[in-house]
Amino acid sequence: MFRIMRLEAKRSIALPLLLVLAALTRVFLWMDIQEWAASWASLVESARATAWISLPVVLAAAVWHGGRERRNKVSELFAATPRPRSVRLLPAFVAIVGAVAIAEAGVVLWAATLVTRHATYSGGQWPLALATGLLAAVAVTLLGLGIGRAVATPIAAPSAAVALFLVLGVNAEERPANRLVDVALPMLPQADDFHRVLPSLSVAQCLWYSALGVTGVLLSVAASKRARLVALTPAVTGIVLATLLAPPDAVVRDPQATALVCAPNNNRVCVTKVHSHALPALVTPARKVLAAFAEVPGGPRKVEEKPTSWKLDDTEPAAHGTHLSAARVELSQLTQSGSIRWKPRILLEAVARAAMFDEGCFPGDAEFARASDASDAVTTLLLRTPTDHLSPVARKAYDTLRALPAEERASRIGSSRKAGLTCQDPLTVVMGRGADR
Repeated sequence: MFRIMRLEAKRSIALPLLLVLAALTRVFLWMDIQEWAASWASLVESARATAWISLPVVLAAAVWHGGRERRNKVSELFAATPRPRSVRLLPAFVAIVGAVAIAEAGVVLWAATLVTRHATYSGGQWPLALATGLLAAVAVTLLGLGIGRAVATPIAAPSAAVALFLVLGVNAEERPANRLVDVALPMLPQADDFHRVLPSLSVAQCLWYSALGVTGVLLSVAASKRARLVALTPAVTGIVLATLLAPPDAVVRDPQATALVCAPNNNRVCVTKVHSHALPALVTPARKVLAAFAEVPGGPRKVEEKPTSWKLDDTEPAAHGTHLSAARVELSQLTQSGSIRWKPRILLEAVARAAMFDEGCFPGDAEFARASDASDAVTTLLLRTPTDHLSPVARKAYDTLRALPAEERASRIGSSRKAGLTCQDPLTVVMGRGADR
């Protein structure tokens, strides 16, 4: 058996498939490395999201491999051998399925090694979610082998790949929220570091993909049209049962991930548990901002991460201004657009801006620009940083504040900060025209 397996691996597309699939998956993961390299939850979502490009390749290769006997017109010759069909097909199945499994598992292992260096919270559910993605690849491989043996035409492989690519690509970004779609698609529903996908969804998906793999095996050994129709039974039964078992709301908030962790001997600087890897880099910029605002009436006395998601949490305006004593930084946004190694300058700007206004209060571009100008003027003055980056409006606000007596300047900065955190116009206050818009 070992000799047959070695020959099968050499003369089939198993080795090229392994190399192409591993390279393709790694490239697409590498393109988004800044989004997942410090978070297990983000790694799971990114790894599962690569299915929209990897699974069509897997399906095409499996369909092509499954139809090689009929393309080469040796089906009747092999059928005349005394060995059962299942035994004869086993080496081919193991070679192709093994290549897919090794490629997917190898890339996941590489990514997990990177995440282990930076992630501080796992939630304990990522192995099941990643294993489900691997099972999906194996199931699609088995299904492709079955389709290839049932429909051995030259256009079967590209047609199957294009069809699957269109189905997955259309639903990759915007997918309808229902249990059938959550179960059927290999990509997970949208989540983030503060939310998790329930493990019951992964269990339901495992049931569906197992049934799909059984259908692929039965299609491969089926010798008649009736047997091929019967082979569809596991897949139909599996999707029905999995849909019934799947949770109606698969994405929930993770209270352990959002728990605040504070710096040792300085509980004035805190981040969420899932982002605690950023705490050492945040301490120094946070202390600078807190020291700069020390003489400002009503200034921030604490810097903490805002434990809400801009993607999934609906923050009402009434909730703004409830943390006037703290500068609340949105590190999740910095994680997605920044670097794993936190840059002090970016953190300092983020903390200073969070100390002056709540970005959720200013969704419009013009309103946000006014709030940013007021914030830049105040923080440049307090931190004594160069004024080269100031816009004309911010420079005018800066000159206005600098010309005021120290006590009046501090009072106006405090009023401007309160306005920015309660959804009023901070620039109006800085310029001395009241706190109301």
